Amino acid sequence: MEYQDYVRAVQQASQYLQTGHLNEAVDAFYKLILSDISDIDKASLCVKLAVVYDRMGKTEDALAWYDKGITNEQAYYRFDVAERKAHYLSQLGRNTEAAAIYEDLIKQPFVSEGDRDRMRQVIKAFLSKTLRGWK
Repeated sequence: MEYQDYVRAVQQASQYLQTGHLNEAVDAFYKLILSDISDIDKASLCVKLAVVYDRMGKTEDALAWYDKGITNEQAYYRFDVAERKAHYLSQLGRNTEAAAIYEDLIKQPFVSEGDRDRMRQVIKAFLSKTLRGWK
């Protein structure tokens, strides 16, 4: 796919999302994911699909799209989608699951020391939310 065609298609899909045409947004993003774009772009579009499914009230579908995005980014030693999934889980009140994602990331050899330190702080924040919820 030519880059300009890709940009136009993402803009159109995003417009569907912004205007509340969620089924059209799903179709448009999914069509892009099936195209010949890079795995990194597919990972990013999986996040967009997760957002659409969340807006539709389909939490499990949203989580499944985060997982597909993680699969697309892992081979390239990236973890943006994984972090986005963790934050989504935290928004759902599933802080222990969110912290577990970061705990797994910290163990990866491609994560920098600076990122590890930041991730440890995020884990503490997630777990403190869980502890406050128990009180």
